[in-house]
Amino acid sequence: MQLGYLTHVAGHDRPAEVYRETVELAVAAEALGFASFWVAQHHGGAFGGLLPSPLVLLAAVAERTTTIRLGTAVIAAPLENPRRLAEDAAVLEVLSGGRLNLGIGAGADTRASAAFGRDHAARHGDCIDVVDTLCALLEGEELVPGATGLRRRLWWATGSSAGVDAAAARGIGVISGRPPDAPNSTVVDDLTRYWTCVVDDPRVAVSRLVHPGQRADQLAAAWSADPAMPWASELITQTQPVWAGLTTQLHVMRMLAGELAPALTVLSGSSLVLT
Repeated sequence: MQLGYLTHVAGHDRPAEVYRETVELAVAAEALGFASFWVAQHHGGAFGGLLPSPLVLLAAVAERTTTIRLGTAVIAAPLENPRRLAEDAAVLEVLSGGRLNLGIGAGADTRASAAFGRDHAARHGDCIDVVDTLCALLEGEELVPGATGLRRRLWWATGSSAGVDAAAARGIGVISGRPPDAPNSTVVDDLTRYWTCVVDDPRVAVSRLVHPGQRADQLAAAWSADPAMPWASELITQTQPVWAGLTTQLHVMRMLAGELAPALTVLSGSSLVLT
């Protein structure tokens, strides 16, 4: 299992300062050995996030890093023109040397849907349409010379059984943030079914929250007992609250890389190596 870090690019400072700090976070994540660095998309400051254009910011991150994979978690696909999204992603894919993880989802912000003139109630069907077009574009013509592997690094963030099945049918990685211990949760059954369906390169990223006051041994115990974790190929961690500043996030990242990774060596009988 690989270890990733997600930031919502939120804060009380001016966006320029938050963007600068996000680039510094990515540089630190690479130095600490994180395998991936993810940024969230938020339109109009929703949920405290300040980043409507994640691919633009990740282009700046690409210039300051060399090995860490760069991810979007996630771009609201129903609000995008799929060809425009595919072209922008292809440019970043080339700039980063083949390090982009393109994460998409249906989106949860009703105000964003209204601002873009979209029917929020139709977002799940619209997401499937965009994803299918995106897949066809990335499998077909070479949008930008050199951007050849991006189709194999698509991720679908979903909280529904239907979404997991749709991702599996297309061989797309799944990002799951659903707590498996919630009442009537189907997450374990869904991920089990996903691994059964996707024979070639199954990818599951489980997203989990970290509060600054939590100790590494507490997190290790909780995540070792997490029934979704054995199905994960990647653990994406994110600091709470989302507007935590650079100092707090760096503290959490150092704890995760320095103390937690060695503690999580065995998980439900499966080898777990965080690199």
